[in-house]
Amino acid sequence: MRIDTAVLLAGGAVSAAVAAVGVTRLRQEARHQRERNEVALAQNQLAWLTQVSTDPAVAEKWRPAGVGVEEYMGLMSANLMLCALGLRVRLGFVTEDQLDLYASMVMDSAVARRYWERFGPLRVQEAGTDPLAVRVNAALAKAAARATADRQGEPAA
Repeated sequence: MRIDTAVLLAGGAVSAAVAAVGVTRLRQEARHQRERNEVALAQNQLAWLTQVSTDPAVAEKWRPAGVGVEEYMGLMSANLMLCALGLRVRLGFVTEDQLDLYASMVMDSAVARRYWERFGPLRVQEAGTDPLAVRVNAALAKAAARATADRQGEPAA
């Protein structure tokens, strides 16, 4: 093989390797941007839930018919806890065993169980096919059922 052909082939291989690294870097940057967007949206949601769970005037504007302001504030406080747990799972800070533990700890609260009873089906519907949201909701539903059964003296499912 002539030297100029060898140099051209080597240059082509290096160019292909550089292009592959570039494509990998672009994919990684796109994934990180999606994660940053999810965190920003979660921050907005948590800020709103904090406001509606602590400010009676805001809660009054958003509460559903038939729910008192204080009860709604409590329900939204429970929602805040569940959303924070969901974010921790989404960011990879909670293992499967920890998820069950944290879900049980949250569902030990009567207001969390009332929240789940009223809004759990909506959360399940919102989750759609998102595997992380489905997993979090399943853990919460299981913990709520177990906590309710424990308080009624029945065996947990």
